[in-house]
Amino acid sequence: MRITGAAAALLAAPCARAGELFLLGLVPYSYAIQPSDDGRVAVGYDGASAWYWTRETWVVRLEESVPPGNGVGGQPNVTADGRYITCSTLQGTPPKTEATIYDRELNAYDPAIGNLGAHCDIERCGPWGFTPSGAHVCGLIWYATCAASGFVWDAATDSIRLLPSSYFYKPTRANGVSDDGSFVGGWNDDYVGWRQGCVWRKNKQGNYVGTLLHTGVPTTKLREVSCVSGNGQWAYGQGRAGIDGGVPYRWSYETGYQPITDGVGSVYMSNYDGSMLLMGGGIWIAGRGYIPLRDWASEHDFTLTTDWGFQPFGMSEDGLTITGYAIRGSDFAWSPFVLDLRPTPQPCPADLDGNGEVGAPDIASLLSQWGSFGGSADLDGDGQVASSDIAVLLSAWGPCP
Repeated sequence: MRITGAAAALLAAPCARAGELFLLGLVPYSYAIQPSDDGRVAVGYDGASAWYWTRETWVVRLEESVPPGNGVGGQPNVTADGRYITCSTLQGTPPKTEATIYDRELNAYDPAIGNLGAHCDIERCGPWGFTPSGAHVCGLIWYATCAASGFVWDAATDSIRLLPSSYFYKPTRANGVSDDGSFVGGWNDDYVGWRQGCVWRKNKQGNYVGTLLHTGVPTTKLREVSCVSGNGQWAYGQGRAGIDGGVPYRWSYETGYQPITDGVGSVYMSNYDGSMLLMGGGIWIAGRGYIPLRDWASEHDFTLTTDWGFQPFGMSEDGLTITGYAIRGSDFAWSPFVLDLRPTPQPCPADLDGNGEVGAPDIASLLSQWGSFGGSADLDGDGQVASSDIAVLLSAWGPCP
């Protein structure tokens, strides 16, 4: 299913552009969660399903997927190359949701990653984190009637390892896993239901050993870990009121707790070495500090529209593609967005699919964006994709110069 027309607004210049903003459609509570590293694929979900987006296809629903909510946990994530996507699908008898990997190239679901034979409500397990290579999935899995544990699935062995609890019979959950699967961050419920930050490190026997996070004083607990750096050095989370003004934090085995005093809100994503973080409404860079999203866009020669407010959730490794949701100030309309800040020379602007020639696929791409505002298919630069753009495309028919 595609979301097209005026609701699928694209705002950008058509040629040799510094960046593009894609507003994917006026769908309430729809979220673009994460982009691939080249920015060409983004994944998200709304109340109907998980979905992926590309410039060529626009929004494509994963029809068999079940979105988060109503007892279903997890979220869609995508590999660095944009091929594999995690989501939840109904599996087994009785049908319950399980973490599943979708292969975008084959347009097929791999078998669900497995379960422990138990469920709570509609779910057996849910995916929360996915490594860039697709080698590991982490999340929450049910092992007894409404008793849960964090887990890490290893593609190489097709096996699941559980994340032990430091509080007897209290649940854990994994939110992020390092690229090699050896370091995991998430939470561990305590005896009053507090989701305390926790990390786990794999030992020589292949089992995970947990460490509860605090400021250095065991009774001053840190909030849950939202993500980890790909190299397995850092864990990140949202600050807690009354601790260093509620600023976000990072934690490592070497340093312990460190408040990010020049940060804002929660940390949503880290690059491989932790030198760049997506947090609050912008980017944090080690040695520079926090940069609001509008300023980050301006640094890359792109002016972000002031008509919309933006909440980012995901970024590419280089921070040049940002995904999230936007709300229009005039009427509070809601749209997921993809912000691509890569400078992209377009010597052949009518070649919309980038295959080196202008042909039938480019007409299909233009028609899928019909009526939208600006963007790559606005070939005459008049601010709208319409019949005049077809004329430009037809005049450029054939191999690119």
